[in-house]
Amino acid sequence: MKNDFYTVASYEYTAEARVMQGKFMSQGIEVFLKDQYTVDVDPFISNAIGGVKLQVHLQDKEAAIALYNEFREYEVDRKRNRIICPSCNEDKVLIAPPKKSFLYLLFPFIEPKRYLCNMCGEIFKPNKD
Repeated sequence: MKNDFYTVASYEYTAEARVMQGKFMSQGIEVFLKDQYTVDVDPFISNAIGGVKLQVHLQDKEAAIALYNEFREYEVDRKRNRIICPSCNEDKVLIAPPKKSFLYLLFPFIEPKRYLCNMCGEIFKPNKD
């Protein structure tokens, strides 16, 4: 068996990664936690090295992504209702990554919040409450 791995997700602490590891292993998907011991020894270095990486064998990639998408936490509004995508009406919405503009590099705190639909890929701005 080759040692080709796919990183499904990264976590700040090993304990968070262990929860997802248990869910994956209960479905028969072998999981490896890269950098877990480094973060356990020095938790303050976690952000610098990209956290604890939850990895699977490359042949398990599609099943792992599907399982991860079932268990991940999605965004909610102020009333704790899931945010709905205006394009496909699904409720599997995440915070979109920021635009990599010069303005963002200077003033990251003024970047307006945007959402990303995990189903159709639509990026949209939140509705005003």
